[in-house]
Amino acid sequence: MNPSHTPSPRERLTATTGAIIALAAGTYIACGDGFTWDPTAYTIAWLLLICALAATIPQADTLIDTTTRMIRSMVRILRRARHAHRALAGHRHTTGRMTRGVATTTVRTK
Repeated sequence: MNPSHTPSPRERLTATTGAIIALAAGTYIACGDGFTWDPTAYTIAWLLLICALAATIPQADTLIDTTTRMIRSMVRILRRARHAHRALAGHRHTTGRMTRGVATTTVRTK
């Protein structure tokens, strides 16, 4: 892929869908005795795996870029939520501290 080329949403969807299908078909093939129970489904799983890998491998850079963007987005969302939670917690609550003798509450200062 050209470094200046930005993958379109269609390219991203194709790469992601192909990877998910390849993982599902590979898991079905790897997890048991599928050919004994249903040879047709086992054969279809192999065909799906081959086709999905044929569509996904040439777009590996797009898949990696899409995965990286999704992870960064999730980290950003979690970071914002954590900051919002801390801000709300800091404004709503004061910490109470016990001392020897009479119990007093102290307000935390920044």
